[in-house]
Amino acid sequence: MVDPLAEPLTRVQPVLPAGNDLARVRATPRALPFDAERLAFIAGFGEALRRLRDYPELVALGFWARPANLKRLAERLAIAHPAAMRLPRGLAFHVAPANVDTIFVYSLLLSMLAGNNNIVRISARGGDQTGSLLQVLATALAGAPPAVRDGLLVVRYDHDAGVTRALSALADLRIVWGGDATVGLIREAPLAPAATELVFPNKYSLAVLDAGHWLAADAATRARLAKAFVNDSLWFGQAACSSPRALVWRGDDATVDAASPDFWAAVDAAAATAGIDFDGAYAVAKLIAEQGLAIAGGATILATPSNRIRVVRRPDLAGLGEPAAAAHGFFLEHRVDSLAALAPAARRHWQTIVSEGVPAADWRDFLWRSRPHGIDRIMGFGAALDFDAVWDGTDLLAAMTRLTAIGIS
Repeated sequence: MVDPLAEPLTRVQPVLPAGNDLARVRATPRALPFDAERLAFIAGFGEALRRLRDYPELVALGFWARPANLKRLAERLAIAHPAAMRLPRGLAFHVAPANVDTIFVYSLLLSMLAGNNNIVRISARGGDQTGSLLQVLATALAGAPPAVRDGLLVVRYDHDAGVTRALSALADLRIVWGGDATVGLIREAPLAPAATELVFPNKYSLAVLDAGHWLAADAATRARLAKAFVNDSLWFGQAACSSPRALVWRGDDATVDAASPDFWAAVDAAAATAGIDFDGAYAVAKLIAEQGLAIAGGATILATPSNRIRVVRRPDLAGLGEPAAAAHGFFLEHRVDSLAALAPAARRHWQTIVSEGVPAADWRDFLWRSRPHGIDRIMGFGAALDFDAVWDGTDLLAAMTRLTAIGIS
């Protein structure tokens, strides 16, 4: 009898490691979580990434992969269920996004730490950074032990429902990074009955800044915060799910009116200093977006030093979290008297809030009292893109493993 899944798999294009294939990945024994050979491979791969000084995002990935952080992840995972044995789920199938080059590697490395074997589908749209990343990964895999190398395959294939269906049928765990449309499309391919899935659909992130805190800061602190905000927002053109698209000021009208123009001028200067791409098409898109919001009513276009940064002030939070009118330096601005005003606007797709000048105790009180359906992370300025094993409200390492309870002595 002909296996209906066999033919679609012939349309898969292996990318790396050289010479590997699906059959070998499936035949390679799984590892225990935090296996010594895999730890050594990931640490060496991270060290190589830290030498790519032209790509700050890859350096950050390399810093994440340092041994001290891997040890911290292992210790945190062990605490959760000390009486049970943690084992890998099996074969993980990762669908990587096109908009953030590094995210698929975080997903892959965590799954490797969990002991799984892995198939990663990457987009054909990756740029120079993706090419450099794959080159470093290929070099690291070439020198890796067979038990590490043979359990991984990075692939490309055209948008092909048959291939996705075949790979999904093989998987014990499917991990989908992308927008709502991508998640919906991939979910048309059924998983095996015992398999499980992690999905990361459209997310929305914002910033919250206390106006009095900004005004009280000295020039050096303001410059540092502006640079951090630019790093949060613009390195991926605001396409990263954790990059803020709006700024909410906490403070009264007079204090916000004093703080706002100074803050955006500092952000504009920091963006210029960072040398982030400033394409003419972005300028046109921002102009159209701000004019459209102004025509719709209830919005004020704020003066900024250049078109690098454009800001539209909205008098209420009604539109906060809606699809962005533009990106690459386009922000909505709002004002609230207190964090409590955010509660009615918060939605399930709110992911990250980067915050300065608002104490952690205030955020805990807000979360305790309002219990919003969304908001997965609250970070300081400059930390929006910092990846962690707890992401979108999910402990990824825990989800990528399974527990075997042992109830005998």
